[in-house]
Amino acid sequence: MKKLVYCVVGLLALAACDKKEPAKEALPFRISPVLTKVTSTSFETGDAIGVSIVRDAQYAYADNQKLTYNGSEFTGDLKWFTEEGSAFISAYHPYSSTAPTAFAVQADQTAGLSSSDFITGFKNDVKPSEQAVVIPFKHKLTHVVANLVNNSNGIITGFSLADVRLKAVLDAGWEPSEDESAPKGTVKAHKVNDSKYDLILPPQKATMTAVVTLQDGKELSQVQDEITLESGKEYTLTVIVEPEAIHVVLSGDVQDWEEGGEIVPSSILVEKLDEGYILYHEDKYTVAKMKDGKWWMTQNMRYVPEGIEVSNDLTQVTAGVFYPVVVKADNSGAEFSRDITVIKAHGYLYQAEVALGLQVGDLTSVDAAQALEGAKGLCPKGWHVPTADDIISLVGKAVSPLATKTDAPYYDGSNGSIVMLNEDGFNMDAFGAISIADNTKTAGTFMGYLKTFPDKISSGMFCGSTYAGVSYNEKDDPESGVKNLQFYGFIPMTNKATEAEYTCNGTKVSYRIAAPLRCVRDSE
Repeated sequence: MKKLVYCVVGLLALAACDKKEPAKEALPFRISPVLTKVTSTSFETGDAIGVSIVRDAQYAYADNQKLTYNGSEFTGDLKWFTEEGSAFISAYHPYSSTAPTAFAVQADQTAGLSSSDFITGFKNDVKPSEQAVVIPFKHKLTHVVANLVNNSNGIITGFSLADVRLKAVLDAGWEPSEDESAPKGTVKAHKVNDSKYDLILPPQKATMTAVVTLQDGKELSQVQDEITLESGKEYTLTVIVEPEAIHVVLSGDVQDWEEGGEIVPSSILVEKLDEGYILYHEDKYTVAKMKDGKWWMTQNMRYVPEGIEVSNDLTQVTAGVFYPVVVKADNSGAEFSRDITVIKAHGYLYQAEVALGLQVGDLTSVDAAQALEGAKGLCPKGWHVPTADDIISLVGKAVSPLATKTDAPYYDGSNGSIVMLNEDGFNMDAFGAISIADNTKTAGTFMGYLKTFPDKISSGMFCGSTYAGVSYNEKDDPESGVKNLQFYGFIPMTNKATEAEYTCNGTKVSYRIAAPLRCVRDSE
């Protein structure tokens, strides 16, 4: 009996020794891409990538295998190796039948950027798995965004960059660099919306030309200073389009090409003093060098600071910025105007704190007011809100205690003369103001309309930066709190029978009065 048992056990053991392990099934290779996308260059169904796999840092398991995007993953015929081990994976887009050593962007990108967007992804120490391999992909070329500000009368139909190279050379790791042997050409940009275009360029050092095309076929262009465009970076151009020219400013900041990476310059200044204007906050202002030797804006400021809503309500006594004032159509009084042509000609009305770069309510002491003399405020960099010295040196006369400066270039022997100022291009007029006497008032009134001259605004005030006076809630008691602060500004007056009598002198302007603002350039 024991012999029989031993034989059975032996046979079972022999059978077990002869049994072979089934072959391990190769798992499908899949990639789940992670790409911080610009909308126009996200992966789309049908897009293909080339994939290479190196096993254990030495063995090339797959070389330039094609995988196609199905809306969520890249898949194809490629399968994982079945042995133990790890791998380094590299991939690129768009797919080419041979691994690329160069890449060229499309000259016409108006239909979109996808075919011009060279993207790579890498991941190390990856082991075979049923799960898709998550690989981060990055844009390797340069993204250029053009924000267009149309101050012309035409319709913009296109934007392009000329004098640029369209081809990059790629190293073994698919890092791009400028192909200096490639000819230069023009790239037509993709239209994002009416005021925004974008395109892709190879990294390069370029002195490119920005070109705006108008509906009537006219092309406006401007050559840019040389710039080095780096791989994987996004650059933003602000393009200001005037009737006969464009002005382009490249933001000083550069960001990685990532979603939300659009760079919006907070304040752009282009000075064309020899041509008589500046561009500031995407708007054009005429300027003139007056006989006092200083550059002055010859148009009123029409910039609205972020977070402020322009008011046309006289009861909003702390609004900060108000619409301009005009005479009613029936000549019966003054009213606000929201007409864009009026705003362009007259500018907005600013309460002093806002004009000086603060918020209404920030000023609570004389010391703080005195510290604002010569403040930049809302003016461009290198310009400032006029000081008492600027005013008196220009027009000669102001209220006491400022002494008359009889040798001022626009002093006519009695007053500052609007006629003399305007003969030299100062473009001064009585633009009106909103009178709010102090911070206890709950409503303002229109300043400038006189029944004697019912067809025009006849007076007004302009903002200044030099402290001129204070009143307190209780007379002569600083401890009771500030009721009103004053700064020296201009007071143009046209309530005369003839233009030759129009005056523009210095005056004291209460800080809650809303008045026009002009800037004067800092002395060099």
